[in-house]
Amino acid sequence: MTPSTQRPAYFESLDLVRGLAALVVLVYHTDFMFGLRGGLLPGGYVAVDLFFVLSGFVLSLTYGGAIAVGDMSLRRFLMLRVARLYPLFLATTAVGFFVMTARFEANDGWIDTARLVPTGLLNALMLPSFLEPQGRDTLFPFNGATWSIFFEMVAGLLFFGLLARLDDRPLRAFALAAGLGLVAAVFHYGSADIGWGTANFTGGFARVFFSFAVGMCLHRRYAAHPWRTPRWLFFALLALALALVQFKGALGPAEIYDLAMVGFLMPLLVAAGAGASLGRRLSWLARRLGDMSYGVYLNQGSLIILAAGASQALLGRRIFDLGPWVGFAFAGFVMLVSLATFHGFENPARRLLRQRRPRPAAGKARA
Repeated sequence: MTPSTQRPAYFESLDLVRGLAALVVLVYHTDFMFGLRGGLLPGGYVAVDLFFVLSGFVLSLTYGGAIAVGDMSLRRFLMLRVARLYPLFLATTAVGFFVMTARFEANDGWIDTARLVPTGLLNALMLPSFLEPQGRDTLFPFNGATWSIFFEMVAGLLFFGLLARLDDRPLRAFALAAGLGLVAAVFHYGSADIGWGTANFTGGFARVFFSFAVGMCLHRRYAAHPWRTPRWLFFALLALALALVQFKGALGPAEIYDLAMVGFLMPLLVAAGAGASLGRRLSWLARRLGDMSYGVYLNQGSLIILAAGASQALLGRRIFDLGPWVGFAFAGFVMLVSLATFHGFENPARRLLRQRRPRPAAGKARA
């Protein structure tokens, strides 16, 4: 493995990337609130692949060295990952259980208790369910976004057991093999938007393994030979990514678009962010977006259902009839709720679970 050189303990530019990616997912899921169902950021699902690249980069930075030399046990690693991911995962799954069962009863007139209960228990353990309650093709019906957290945990286990211990050349070979698997999966399913449902579950493994391994390769390259990215170039790439996500439908075959975004532009964004420095004000903004990013991603599912129900009950109107202003208001509301849950629940829960955590051997960053 390439030895690490000195580097920043914190990459605020990557927090900015993470926060903006979470907002892209939010807008992608709430396009109907803006009166643009299917027409606002239609390629927003590739932001999940950006999360996977970021995770590979950050886990390699934070834990890679300690795992490679045997200074971290599996138990310790799992405790740290659970502390990072599980508290809000469990809380939003629990809220989602009640919200979604109420929605199923309201929309379908019945509740599939025989499948909903075991699915809830599996989901609470961060495990997918293939029972398809209420006939829905989804692995995590109570919080649809949590499918990717399951794959994050799978990638984390592979990282500890194998990837962190590989030298650079075998790691690149693994990334290439996963990339070939992803190409096959994208052409098989017709999209890179895979892994979230029972019908496309197996494709999720190639999706996460490729991006995660690429993120690790980027970190190792940066650790050996740090680079600097001009701030203007970093923001130009962010603008380009948003433009390509918005105009997905006009950019040729879906498979080619997805592979170009996942295989090239998402890693390029992380590489540019690793070398970019932000000014004081932008650093403050990046930290706030980083704080709320996990909450924006996990809180939105139940809040969307609750907002739609409130619109119907209080105003007698469907929420998509109130666009576009309700979309902006809702996005701001989710951001505020997510900041509140970060400071009031998410961060305290992590500190409680990590109270005996030693200082990481390879710097600090969000993962």
